[in-house]
Amino acid sequence: MIQSVGEEQATVVIGLGEMHVTEDPSIVLICYGIGSCIAFTAFDPVSRVTGMAHFVLPDSTQGNGVAARNPVRFVDTGVRQMLGALEAAGALKSRTIFKMAGGARMVVAAGLASKLNIGERNVESARVVTASAGIRVRGEDVGGTHGRTVRVFAATGKVAVSTVGGTSYEL
Repeated sequence: MIQSVGEEQATVVIGLGEMHVTEDPSIVLICYGIGSCIAFTAFDPVSRVTGMAHFVLPDSTQGNGVAARNPVRFVDTGVRQMLGALEAAGALKSRTIFKMAGGARMVVAAGLASKLNIGERNVESARVVTASAGIRVRGEDVGGTHGRTVRVFAATGKVAVSTVGGTSYEL
């Protein structure tokens, strides 16, 4: 969904299991309320191609066929899907700057911690999948117990993270 934020910038909101790749420097890509999910960003400083994906779950094999309909919903298939879209738009993986945020522990229940810690599983999956794809993640803010909002500015590739508590910083 594109929302205008002035004459010079528009935001594209990336929802659960969605991805957007753009060459338009006036766009700001944003994921609101990232909890256990992963916001995965990419910026090629030469081609100026920028992308963001909102991965929900770590492993497509547990998705009962959902990955065939929406591979971006899962870290393991979503990273490959995003790489394809970036390359189709003119980005080169070797020069693209990748960053990620999220993977928080949002549900805390005695005795269920390992089963319910989807955030930790998402982070681990993202690290394994990016390493096997030859991607070096240059910045991350993962884990913890707080939600985040993540923005990537297509004009510069700057990634801004803000937490529910109000802290805002560049990743």
